[in-house]
Amino acid sequence: MSRSLPRYILLLVACLLLITDTVWAAPPALSAQGAVLMDAKTGQILVDRNMNKKLAPASTTKIMTAIIAIESGRLDEITRVSAHAAATRGSSLDLYPGQLISLRELVTGLLLRSGNDAAVAIAEHLAGSVDGFVSLMNQKAISMGAIHTHFENPHGLSAPNHLSTAYDLAAITRYALINPTFSQLVSTKETAIEWLDRKGNSHNRNLRNTNKLLWMLADADGVKTGTTNQAGPCLISSATRDNQKLIAVVLHDHSRWYDSMQLLTYGFATYELYDYAEDGTIFTSLPIENGLSDMLDVWVAGPASLVVAAADRESVTVEVDLPEKIKAPVYQGQKIGEIIFYSQDKAVKTVDLVAGNAVEESTLNKLLLRHWLTTLRHLSSWGLL
Repeated sequence: MSRSLPRYILLLVACLLLITDTVWAAPPALSAQGAVLMDAKTGQILVDRNMNKKLAPASTTKIMTAIIAIESGRLDEITRVSAHAAATRGSSLDLYPGQLISLRELVTGLLLRSGNDAAVAIAEHLAGSVDGFVSLMNQKAISMGAIHTHFENPHGLSAPNHLSTAYDLAAITRYALINPTFSQLVSTKETAIEWLDRKGNSHNRNLRNTNKLLWMLADADGVKTGTTNQAGPCLISSATRDNQKLIAVVLHDHSRWYDSMQLLTYGFATYELYDYAEDGTIFTSLPIENGLSDMLDVWVAGPASLVVAAADRESVTVEVDLPEKIKAPVYQGQKIGEIIFYSQDKAVKTVDLVAGNAVEESTLNKLLLRHWLTTLRHLSSWGLL
């Protein structure tokens, strides 16, 4: 779509696509230098346009800043804003030196208003310095598998080596959206935070989300905008329809609203999520041979779900490979079996089934020890010891 066309024509075309729920024969053409469409539950990639190309992420950086702050468990702490934080350039929450404000309100202003000053205030409060906080950001990125990402600040203003990729940002967002506090904040269109002005008067300050997609797409429920001269317009968006949540990332994209709607609409129209079992749940129990316990809980070690083309949905079958019983000893997390997904009679995904707990082997010495400990507990409960 040409950039020379008036914006209202682009929006009209996008609305028509949403109304007709067009089924695309191929992924939509995009203006983005880097883009990806990911299924949030499985992590499957549905559309890839230079998804591993390193690009400036702008304020989408703040997703990482926010999740570290939320996971700190310190949201109700009061922060005193430094002169350094208040002087941060770019998009601002209009913080002032010495201002007292809760970390929760700062995170809200970070995600909705995209306050760069809020990002620095958060970093200084949690880590003592921006550099210390950035170190936490980079460690967290590696733990999430975002190996092509390097942060140099908590807000996303341009810096020589402040780079990420569409894939890494989708992976970071996928992780963050699991957190209910983060998920609730990024889906909020407007809210009010408690604000203490320079005269010491407290009042509510209204904030409006910079993510226009929340108003443009009925299924949209996040996530974060970003724009700098180096990065160009960026957008990470999410949308949920029925049991499926999708994450779209477009970087350096002057048609970011239109392209994001195209990606999400394409994903919902073209793919379906086949759910079988939830990650981290008890799948079944197995009898134990020669163990100190009689039964072993078997857990699902990953999302037992599969995204397939809508046309292939009916061809999906599942097989479970598990023994009828297992012999002790068993260590926690030991692979016991697997769930195998087939599409059109071809195995396309496996999910491990693992031991939920350790079970020691039953030996004579261990049986005597357990009997002796049980006897001591009974004697103690009867007041005989």
